[in-house]
Amino acid sequence: MWISVDDVVHFHGLKPQHLNLDKTDSSTMESIVSDWISQAESLIKTYCHIKSISDSSVSPAMRNVCLRLTSNMVALAVQRRDNPIIKVNDWTIQQVSSDIFTDDLKADLEPFVNDASTDPNKLGILAITGEGLFDAD
Repeated sequence: MWISVDDVVHFHGLKPQHLNLDKTDSSTMESIVSDWISQAESLIKTYCHIKSISDSSVSPAMRNVCLRLTSNMVALAVQRRDNPIIKVNDWTIQQVSSDIFTDDLKADLEPFVNDASTDPNKLGILAITGEGLFDAD
């Protein structure tokens, strides 16, 4: 894993009761956060078009994005549990947004995005339909 459960707990100030767990149930909280870290790593790899990367070669900037993305997951879970409805004005209400992979995180990842179109190992396949090859005179 790129970051530790303790990194997220300290960054967010997370406690088991924030996740509606018994305040002594740290192991369940750690398991949940560990899953969220794995999900955040997967989202980052997908966004950056990275097939595989060793934990030791992950840059500090990518680790920071992973930490913030995981923290966004925590915040969303807590907010949805506590109050899933937001009052916009007297006549409008809406649900809490599920947008966790925000534009600022994507901007921070921009230097790490692999352009798949210039990948020398990429195999391109073209469909040949025959259209336009022969005139039907």
